[in-house]
Amino acid sequence: MPDGSAVLVIDDNMDDREVYRRMLARVPGASYVVFEAENGDEGIALNARKRPDCVLLDYSLPGRDGVGVLEEILKLDPSANVIMLTGQGSETIAVEVMKGGARDYLTKDTLSPETLHRCIQSAIMHGDLAARLEQKQQSLEIFTRAMAHDLKEPLRTIKSFSRLLQASPSLAHDDHDLLGYVLSAADHMEELIVKVSGFSKLKASGDLEVKPVSLSAIVDQVERNLREQISSRGAAIERGPLPEVMGDGTLLVQMLQNIISNAIKYCETEEPRVRISAQGEDALCRIAIADNGPGIARDHRELIFQPFKRLVGRGIEGTGLGLAICRRIAQLHAGAIWCEDAEGGGTTFIVELPLALPETDKAPAGAASPQQAGQRAERIGRVAEVLLVEDSPADVQLLKIKLMKREKVTFNLHVASNGREAMQLLEERSAGGHDPLIDLILLDINMPIMDGFEVLEALSRDEGLSGIPAFILSTSSDEDDMERAKALGAQAYMVKPPTRQQLELALRDVRTLDLQPCGDALILYAEQTRHQTHATI
Repeated sequence: MPDGSAVLVIDDNMDDREVYRRMLARVPGASYVVFEAENGDEGIALNARKRPDCVLLDYSLPGRDGVGVLEEILKLDPSANVIMLTGQGSETIAVEVMKGGARDYLTKDTLSPETLHRCIQSAIMHGDLAARLEQKQQSLEIFTRAMAHDLKEPLRTIKSFSRLLQASPSLAHDDHDLLGYVLSAADHMEELIVKVSGFSKLKASGDLEVKPVSLSAIVDQVERNLREQISSRGAAIERGPLPEVMGDGTLLVQMLQNIISNAIKYCETEEPRVRISAQGEDALCRIAIADNGPGIARDHRELIFQPFKRLVGRGIEGTGLGLAICRRIAQLHAGAIWCEDAEGGGTTFIVELPLALPETDKAPAGAASPQQAGQRAERIGRVAEVLLVEDSPADVQLLKIKLMKREKVTFNLHVASNGREAMQLLEERSAGGHDPLIDLILLDINMPIMDGFEVLEALSRDEGLSGIPAFILSTSSDEDDMERAKALGAQAYMVKPPTRQQLELALRDVRTLDLQPCGDALILYAEQTRHQTHATI
C-alpha cells in the first residue's frame, strides 16, 4: 500500500467518521490522509477537488441516499474507487450498490482496522488495474482503427482496378478467371480486416457471433484461401470426418489457416502433408492438425504462442503474431490450443472447441425441457456442490450476479467467510457422511484468520479432503502468487470477477466435474463416482 493514500469519508454521523479515522490511523505500516464530508453534495464537491484514492460512502445520507451520490461521483469521475458502508448487511443493498459501480460493500458492525485497510487496498488495486487496462484498450483500438484504414485503402484500389480489368471485353477467358480469384481473395481479406479491427473489443463473456459451424466448410475455405501456396509447394491436405462446432466462422478460418499455412511454409521436405482429424469428447471437439515438418522442441512449444516470438534460424519472413492470434481465438471460444510431437515426426497442433449440440439435445425456444435436463443429469451425475471461500460480501454477490445470474452457470453454492470456517465446514460434511460432499472449492487468497494459501496447505495434509479440486479466485495476477498456489496444489488460478470462460478453461483438466449446456445456460455436474470415493475415505 503506498504511503499517504488519500481517503474521503462521506457520512453524516460524526462519530462514525471519527471511528474510521481512528481505525485507519491504527493500521501498522500504512499512512492515510483522511478528508471528511457530512453530506452527499459536500462529498461530491470534495471528491472533484481532491481526487482521493478511495471513497468511503455511507448508504443512508440525508437528502440523497448513497446510491445517488455514488452515481454522481462516477459520472464526474468514472475511475473513482468507492466502498459503500451500511449499518446492516442486506443482499438487496449489496446487489444494488455493486450494480451501481461500487468497488466493495461493507457493514459497519463488522469493521476492524485490518478489514477496512484490506478493503481499501483491494479497491485501489482494482482501480489501478482497471485504469491500466482501459489505457491499453484505448491504445489498441487506436492502432486497430489506423491499421484497418491503412489496409482498406490499397485493398479498395486493388478491387476497383481488378473489376475494371475483369469487365474488359478484350480480356482472355483464363485471365478473367484469375482476376476472379484476386477479387475473391480481396473480399475475404476485407472481411478479415473488419474482424481484426473489432478484435480488441471482443470480450470473453460471449460477444462473438457464435453459432453452429461446419469444420468441413471451414477447411474448404482455408484451402481456397491457400490455393496458391498449396499448389506452389505441391502440398497435400488430408482430412477425416469433421463435425460441427460452436464458433465464429471467420475467426475459425483465420485460426486454422494460420496453422495450416505455417505447416506448409516451414516444411523442409518436397511434399508437405497436413492431416486434419477431429474427435468429440463430451461437449468438446478436439481437432488435430498434424504435419510432416521438422517438429518443435519442447522448450519452444509455449514460447511460439507468445506475441512476436519466432523460432530462431528459420530464414522465412513472418510477423510472429500468427500463433498468438490463434491462441486468442481459441480462448475467445472457451477453448484451448497447444502442440505436441506428431506420430512419425513433425508437429501436431491440438485445438479444443465446444461441439455444436445435436438437434435432439437442443432445447425448444431457447430453454431445455425438465425431461431433457433430468436425462442429462442422470447420464452425467448430479448438480455440483461448490464452496466459495470469500470474506468480501461484495465479491460473493459479484459471483452470484455475474457468473450465476448473467452468464447462467448453475451449481449449488455454499459460502464460508474465511479459511478456518471453510475447513470446519469441509470436515463436518466429510466426518458426518453428508450427502452430497463438496465437489469444488473457489478460494480467495487474502482473508482474515486463515488465508487461501493456508487452506491449500491444510487440504493437502488431510487425506479425506485432498482430492477436492481447489481453484484460486483472486484479485492478484502476480506470478509469484500463481506459482505458490500451483505448488500448494491449486488446480487453476482465476482472476476476479469470475467469468464463464475462466471457469470453463479451469475445469478442462478436472475429470470429476463437467459443464453441460442446458438451453442458453450451463449446468456444472459432478460425477457420482467422486462422491462415492470421498464417502469411503
